[in-house]
Amino acid sequence: MKNRQNSIKFLGKPVSKGVGIGPVHLLEYQSSSVRPEKIKESEVDNNLVKFKSACELLIQEYNELKNHAQTQEAQDILEAQIQTLQDPEVNKTVRHKVKNELLKTEYAIFTTYNDYIQLLESSDVDWAKERAIDVVSIRDELVNAVSDKKKSLDLKEGEIVFATDIPPATMVKISRINVAGIVMERGGATSHAVILSQSLGIPCVINVHWKRYQIKNGQIAIVDGLHGDVILNPTEEDDKRYSEIKEKDAQNLERALKWAHKPNQTTCGSQFSLRANVEFLEELPRLYEYGAKGVGLLRTETLLFEAEEFDIDAQVDFYSNVMKAVGEESVVIRLFDAGGDKLLDDADEEANPFLGWRGIRMLLDEELLLRKQLEAIYRVSQDYKNRLKILIPMVTKIEEIIEVNRICEEVKEKLKGEGIEYDESIEVGIMVEVPGIALIADRAAEQTDFFSIGTNDLTQYTLAVDRGNEKISGLFDSFHPAVWKMIKMTKEAADRNNIPLSVCGELASKPEAAALLMGLGISDLSMNAGAIPYVKAVLCNHSLKEFQELADQFWGEPDARKRDKLLQKWKKF
Repeated sequence: MKNRQNSIKFLGKPVSKGVGIGPVHLLEYQSSSVRPEKIKESEVDNNLVKFKSACELLIQEYNELKNHAQTQEAQDILEAQIQTLQDPEVNKTVRHKVKNELLKTEYAIFTTYNDYIQLLESSDVDWAKERAIDVVSIRDELVNAVSDKKKSLDLKEGEIVFATDIPPATMVKISRINVAGIVMERGGATSHAVILSQSLGIPCVINVHWKRYQIKNGQIAIVDGLHGDVILNPTEEDDKRYSEIKEKDAQNLERALKWAHKPNQTTCGSQFSLRANVEFLEELPRLYEYGAKGVGLLRTETLLFEAEEFDIDAQVDFYSNVMKAVGEESVVIRLFDAGGDKLLDDADEEANPFLGWRGIRMLLDEELLLRKQLEAIYRVSQDYKNRLKILIPMVTKIEEIIEVNRICEEVKEKLKGEGIEYDESIEVGIMVEVPGIALIADRAAEQTDFFSIGTNDLTQYTLAVDRGNEKISGLFDSFHPAVWKMIKMTKEAADRNNIPLSVCGELASKPEAAALLMGLGISDLSMNAGAIPYVKAVLCNHSLKEFQELADQFWGEPDARKRDKLLQKWKKF
């Protein structure tokens, strides 16, 4: 953080891309504080009526928000709020406290919801703590509704929202106002405010410690959702620079989108495939706009974490919705990659979770979970033949592949016994993201149908660099020769064994990396949908020979600075 004259620069975590410039709006969300008050027996019925009326009022408001929500994700979030308000056990407890303990309605609500909130906040899992924010908002809105103290959201278009955190219903209201950006002190990748900001394209930076400063409404701020910079009272130079960046980004996207629906081929006619990495249903409408040819990596962890009772039907609905949205294109479903930074709620805390109980290691221990997911995939496959593939994450040894293949066969036999049809041709591939499996890729290829290289984890494991550690972020370099040696070895093993290979890590979203991968003969790439037009524009404007020459030059250059310089021109189109 730097303070030059009146200009203050904060550094946070970027979670939703884009640049926002506008006046500050402090979203002062004050949690309710309710004093313990008793009532007379003659006041019980009136207090129970007030509680019922407040619940009905909030449910009506949430339903109205849900009906006007623009994304399925927003609708699901609001539906979860409604279900919390309708929870029979919670409501029973509130009524009991009013009727039997003679507590005033406000205090009965406050204490009942506090028990639930404390349970979530005491969890060791980040996503559970983040969900506590949602329950706090319901508690406070319910107390305010009973007390006739409902607050309106006084927010204007083009403002930058500064908040400690943002309840989901408030976030949906914000999304209608077309704000310029969002800055939060708290939050996480799984928080509803972050999910909605991403789906709605609002620049957002979290973990920004702004509350210690005397920030006032109306001060101008800049939010850089790409790098995590937040500038308060920007200088004329800052304002000019970021305005130019914002305008340039818009122009670049407009130029890149012109390539979205052109053929996927180089100037010499060589074919390539660009697919999208997807996690949420609301991302799917963007696939066609950006020219994605199907889904190269469907993440399924959120589906697991957000289900109270994870069942096969919920998965079938999710996978079916994805398949319908991609038309005739294919989808690669990655099996649950829980662990690392995505923990199950009952998992023990680990000293180094990225090297611990995650991916297929966890799934083979939690075999029922694995069997349910496989059964859901096979059930869906009958309606989408030759369009579904299964991807195993975090493979470290051959025996894991063999065991998953065995379980797949048992699941198929079970479905046959029940008279349920499925696609017999579903391929099962593995993520190559651990150096150990790259080193024995020839043996792994004998047991699997395809490889998909996960460059994020492959980089951190190859270089021994925690990709989430800010102190050593400069060491996380996906262009390190050792990482590319792993990629090259895996490609060569795939060719020798005649199996397909793709890259699904975010390295592929960089145009210069995509050019290098093409030079190595890797033409099947998957990335976040927003990167596809930029990558495609570069690949369509050069020949395969040019890509091969680039790869040869890169591979033969020992000087890191010269390698970086070599790649510079490939970042533009």
